[in-house]
Amino acid sequence: MKFNSYFVKLDHSENSFTGNLIIEDKSVPANFKKVENDFFIAYFKNQIKLKYRETPVFKNKKKSLEILLPVLNKYNKRKLGRIIRILEKLNPEDPGSTILDLLSIDKFLRIQKILFFFSFEKQDIIDILIEMELNRKIKIIDFNSLYIMSHDHFQNYLNELKSLLNFLFENRINTIKFSEIEAKIKISQSSILFKYLLSSLDNLFSFKILKDKILLEKVSLNEKEKQNIETIEGLLKESRRQVFSIENILKSSRLKYNEVNDSLWYLVEDEQLIQLNQNYFIFSADLTKILNRLKKFKRNQGETIDIQAFRELTMYNRKSIITLLEYLDSQNITQRVGDKRKILLKA
Repeated sequence: MKFNSYFVKLDHSENSFTGNLIIEDKSVPANFKKVENDFFIAYFKNQIKLKYRETPVFKNKKKSLEILLPVLNKYNKRKLGRIIRILEKLNPEDPGSTILDLLSIDKFLRIQKILFFFSFEKQDIIDILIEMELNRKIKIIDFNSLYIMSHDHFQNYLNELKSLLNFLFENRINTIKFSEIEAKIKISQSSILFKYLLSSLDNLFSFKILKDKILLEKVSLNEKEKQNIETIEGLLKESRRQVFSIENILKSSRLKYNEVNDSLWYLVEDEQLIQLNQNYFIFSADLTKILNRLKKFKRNQGETIDIQAFRELTMYNRKSIITLLEYLDSQNITQRVGDKRKILLKA
């Protein structure tokens, strides 16, 4: 593995300077910045492959330096001081201690990146890591890259996520976006750790992992919420509204906006209801009937249908038909061709 910068030990009076090192018989320029005492960071323009305690000489051959550790992250002044203390007692012949020392600086560590540098054999390190995990010192997140973190840090993140899901469950909030989880626990939703944390709680919480959110599957309704849903279903059946909005329900009921909104979103997440656009909904059963009728129409009358034929097929009003057709277009169920629709469903 190559790196752009390394911690090195070097006897030099200046706090920062530029010099050329002979690496693999080539002159390689580097910028040096003192951290403390004889410890410097060597910065290279391109990534360079070096090993622990390698001693490249300067081009003028007046002095050499000792390579101690690749710079694995960006460090503030406090962490740099702690790294120096580690470098002063670094002992790669005891990989377990070296790994724990590095984890005391960084929350996460990809051991794969430093196998070559320390001349570690991968299988030997895997055996050491497994033993360390059994002793609750570390947590192995990914065996491929040997991505690990300290056991304590892992438990802290896991407890934060557990508390968040408990709050959702207790307050009957059945969905949360990954972006909201990311903001709460400060872990990127694209990271391996994020996915690992979610999978670690799958046995405690029943939830589905969707594209950009999770859906808690056992969020029960209280009696009032059940009554609200029954009221909404009754009103829609009585008014014969197949395509409807929150406003339609509010006009014909005494329910409050948040009661209607919560009820509809529960039905959407429970897949009883389909959201057609930002304002309008349809019951899944009604949409299924329409799709079956479209298949039959395609078999018997051809793959193209106009608005009048669609009205006869559904018995919906014009506004509902337009809303529904726009949804079907967006789902590649139909395709607009002039003032008609091509039915894309298999007959």
